[in-house]
This record gives sequence, structure tokens and C-alpha cells, in this order.
Amino acid sequence: MQFRINDYSVSAQDKGWGAGWPTDRFSAMARVTADRSGVAVNVHKGVARLADLLLDETERRGYLCEQHHTGGFCSRPIRNTRKPSNHSWGLALDINWTDNPAGRGPMRTNIPSWMPRLWARYGWYWGGFYRGSFKDPMHFEFMGSPADARDMARMALADGIGTLPLTDTDKQWLKKELRDAVNEHADKLFRWVGHGGGDPPGLSPANHPHNHKAILDQLNALERQLHK
Repeated sequence: MQFRINDYSVSAQDKGWGAGWPTDRFSAMARVTADRSGVAVNVHKGVARLADLLLDETERRGYLCEQHHTGGFCSRPIRNTRKPSNHSWGLALDINWTDNPAGRGPMRTNIPSWMPRLWARYGWYWGGFYRGSFKDPMHFEFMGSPADARDMARMALADGIGTLPLTDTDKQWLKKELRDAVNEHADKLFRWVGHGGGDPPGLSPANHPHNHKAILDQLNALERQLHK
């Protein structure tokens, strides 16, 4: 992660997500569905794969989203301010808001203790950790850049996060990820050729992300998941 998940000094716009509220970003959203509850939410396309994996993993571990009490994208400012909410970028989720209301004083929540740690590992900050008396335990927001979101999704996949066996929806995500991975590494290879020709350096260590074997291993891992 390029940015710390509890650092609010840099806006989502400055991290590369474009303008937030009052700009309506609905066209940049994708709909993701938690597999067990069937609850669907809109989030930014750039973080959709990661959100989908984490929602599925959260429900796999036993905490289910409630229909009509869970949401994502909403073009609005932070309440009582003129500052755009991370919801307006599609980078925040409110999960089971009747059980996890925002407010001051003693925090009321049924969010299990493992859940904020799980989401934090992949770049999401929990509103129950806000400093001061105001807490927002329904709220999880992604605090990285678009590149961070891609990296975190890859890490989550490598960690086995999400639903197994894969659903048809999961396989559609994997097809896109495989296509994107091929394009990304092809771009790297072309850049190497454009700077002197020949193959990429052969002396990079085996775990180097640009190593030929590392590239092939990543693509093969995606292919295996796709055909499960």
C-alpha cells in the first residue's frame, strides 16, 4: 500500500480516483454481490474485485450482510460538511447499519473482532477505529490508490480470500483479471524491447515481479482458478 489506511490527509481524488461529490460518479461503478446473503452493492470498478472477495470471505466466516441495511456508492458529502464522502467515489461500504449505528458515546456493534483486521490487511479502514468520540462501526473504506486496489486484490487471491469453489460471477472476475494481467505484462515486455531490444534481464531473482517465471506463475495460477 502506498498510503497508510488511517491517513486522511490525502483525498481520494489526490490518490488518483478522480473527482468525488458533487460530481456524480455512477458511471464508474460496478455492482458486486455477497454470495451467501445475495446482498448487492455498487462500488467503484477499480475496487470492485477486492470488495467482492472480502464480502464473500466475510460471509464465509459467518457474518452475513443484511438486505436493505448495507450499501456502497452514494453521491453525497460527509454528513454536516461540504467535504465529499468516500461513498461518493464508491470506495466505502456501510454494512448492517441498523446493528452498527454511527454516533457518539458507547459504540453499539455486532461486527466480529476478526472483521476489521481482515479488511485492514487489504487496505480498508474501519469506522469503529475513528479517533475521538464519534464512531461509525458500519463503515469500511478503501484508503489506497487504484494501483493499491489492484495489488490488494492480487494479494487477497494469493491468500485464498473469497468463495471456493468459484461461482460463475467469480469466474467472470477472473477472466477480466487474467486479461488485465496479460496486458500489463505485455506492456512491460514491450517497454523492455523499446529500450534496447532483446529479452528482459535474465538475472533478476526468481521472486522478482518482472521475472519471466513469476509472470508465467501468476498467469497459470489465474488459469487454474478459472477452471476449477
